[in-house]
Amino acid sequence: MKNKVRILFIVLILSVLLSINAFGAESVNVTLPEFDVRINGIEIDNKNKEYPLIVYKNITYFPMTYHDSRFLGLETKWDNISGLKINRSSEIGTYMDTYSAVNKEKYTASIPSFKVEVNGKVIDNSKEQYPLLLFRNVTYFPLTWRFAVDEFEWNYNFSKSDGLEISNTYTRKVNIKEVKLPVVERDSFYDSAFTVSGDYFYYEGEKGVIYQSPTSNPSQRKAVYELPLWTYGDGETYVMANLTTIDEKVRLSYHQGGASMGTDYEIIINEDGTNEIFDQGYSHKIDMGYAAVRIDQWAPPFPNNLAIKLSGEEAYRPIGDPKYHYGTFKYSSGAISPNEYLVLTGDTIYIMAYEFENKNSTSGIYKVNINTGETVRLCEESAKKFIYNYDIIYFMDIDGYLYQSNTHVEGSAAERLTDFKVSDFTVLNNIVYYTTEESKGLELFKLGENDSLNPGGQVKRIINNHGYLCIIFDKDSTSIYKMMVFDEDGNNVFKTDKNIKHVSINEERFFYIR
Repeated sequence: MKNKVRILFIVLILSVLLSINAFGAESVNVTLPEFDVRINGIEIDNKNKEYPLIVYKNITYFPMTYHDSRFLGLETKWDNISGLKINRSSEIGTYMDTYSAVNKEKYTASIPSFKVEVNGKVIDNSKEQYPLLLFRNVTYFPLTWRFAVDEFEWNYNFSKSDGLEISNTYTRKVNIKEVKLPVVERDSFYDSAFTVSGDYFYYEGEKGVIYQSPTSNPSQRKAVYELPLWTYGDGETYVMANLTTIDEKVRLSYHQGGASMGTDYEIIINEDGTNEIFDQGYSHKIDMGYAAVRIDQWAPPFPNNLAIKLSGEEAYRPIGDPKYHYGTFKYSSGAISPNEYLVLTGDTIYIMAYEFENKNSTSGIYKVNINTGETVRLCEESAKKFIYNYDIIYFMDIDGYLYQSNTHVEGSAAERLTDFKVSDFTVLNNIVYYTTEESKGLELFKLGENDSLNPGGQVKRIINNHGYLCIIFDKDSTSIYKMMVFDEDGNNVFKTDKNIKHVSINEERFFYIR
């Protein structure tokens, strides 16, 4: 019996020692700030915040949670051997708050004994006048001038009237915000039922209803469109809706009916809740104001399927060489697939086409003059996809190699950009991003760089508009991040390890839904 007591006593002592080593050898008294605190312009609700700012020795301490640290442009890494590493970053995350019960005015925190590095410099916490603290199992950092200004380069101001104001000196143009809306759950990942335009969100809710909600108060909503039931469904299934914003107008699109006998609908939803048909049928249409261009894509395929309607004209008329089938990719097997690669700039249409009656003809990029109808192949290489960016056309050939062609240089040969195959690509401000082949993980790379932008991340969706590039990765990817956002200069301005379902970019605003 005595031996058992001794053993229990020894175990108890070891447990206490281990706890002290893990959580801190000394306890200290802390309080909540009695002044206002604003971080990057957002007022912090310390009374209800789960991890509030605290005060120790008249110095304010900041919680190094995942979201709080990234909101101020810091990256944190932790493991049992290396301890805590904190580094300044040019990437600023979204502010996310979690609330608990009303906080008390006074608490107890502890001084941790694990290793700490700041921007690669070792911090001896035992010798610091204002040491790092542990509160609610989260590390807290002292907002002294040494760290806030010298190490992290923040703007740091305090006054009795305004309280404490902290902001990151690196400011991004885009405002990134998570929103919560009751968007309908869909089986298809690629059908997005959410967009933003002006001061309103638009999304598909329950029972096929499209709602409009103010960005300032998403809980308010008004029905602006009712989707029809799918005629090939079970009587309870609605058509699959897609919402996007094009030229500041909300565009709703869906398909009704079967694959060959159905119809595509494109509806413009106006801010006042009214709607109008933009296009319907098996077709793809763009409208630049001075001219509208339309590709008929009915089955079976037929040539001379490109039409134009100039401003002032009442009806569409054929344009381009009538021997070509436009807006389609032709596989080596002879099978075809309609696409939406269509650009109108000035008096030139850029479009994919092939010679309909020529069995040996491959799909290529053609330019069509809207005044004369002259149709010329841009280059001899085949094309499966192309992107027009500042007078340069980037394209992927039938084998998966990337090329570029300067549209201002007549008769110039296309320049091959890769000696390896890719599965997809996009271009923002002449910066090329590509995904590797499926056998190589569908990872994201920037052309000219050797390292993956998100190791282990399998690209699921690419959104490229309004000067920003958003990449969503498969939720089962082994990568750290599940979404990344890049600006026109190639800077990664936001990334998150959370699985994202819907995003919309508009007017320097980026909204996402988990």
